[in-house]
Amino acid sequence: MNLNPFFAPFGANWPAVRGFVRDLIWPDGAVCCACGKISDGTPLCPACRSALRSDGSLFRWEKEDLGGGLTAWWMTPHTGIARTLVLRLKHRAEACIAKELTALLQPLPRDFSFPEGTVVTWVAMPENRRRDRMIDHGRLLAEAVSEELSLPCRPLLVRRKTHDRNQARLGREARQKNLRSAFLPAVQMDFPVLLVDDVLTTGTTARRCAEALLSGGASSVTVLTMTRAMGGRQA
Repeated sequence: MNLNPFFAPFGANWPAVRGFVRDLIWPDGAVCCACGKISDGTPLCPACRSALRSDGSLFRWEKEDLGGGLTAWWMTPHTGIARTLVLRLKHRAEACIAKELTALLQPLPRDFSFPEGTVVTWVAMPENRRRDRMIDHGRLLAEAVSEELSLPCRPLLVRRKTHDRNQARLGREARQKNLRSAFLPAVQMDFPVLLVDDVLTTGTTARRCAEALLSGGASSVTVLTMTRAMGGRQA
């Protein structure tokens, strides 16, 4: 059944509204959050769970130097089922996906460690985008990571209201210009920070957030993302 005409009046908000209505009709576990087909009571159906493993998502970890002493870890390339999950979390307000993704964190790579007292945080989302999407996917991911790693989670960043342009379709130079001075520390801090995000693309967002966190007193910043966009594009 094609429900798109029903949701058309909601404009850009309709994917999130559609996801919200669907969740009212089919609760978590009734349908697969990757393919949308009937599931077996878990967020991922057996076929998609198998495909996720064949993507290498359970086994591939990469470490990347973003410059200035900033290190980013990512689990898998932004392709296949992993990409589908990230996009559905962001654009269809499917909150259960955050825990599905972070369940893949373990086991951590041997050289992935965080200092004592590390606090997890996320990239501050523009308020208008949070309203449009009906979800703050970054916060959900950060909270799920903090639970998985038994670390505290706090909102440590704020975003200037004048910097709310969507990064997804911008090139490297445009991204850098768009995010210049976009983030500020929400509090003064004296502890290490693990910054969680969904996709590492050019690294601009991570660097700008790290700069803000360090200016607020963070003793160090490490970045953790679920996926890595190859070729600098998220879509």
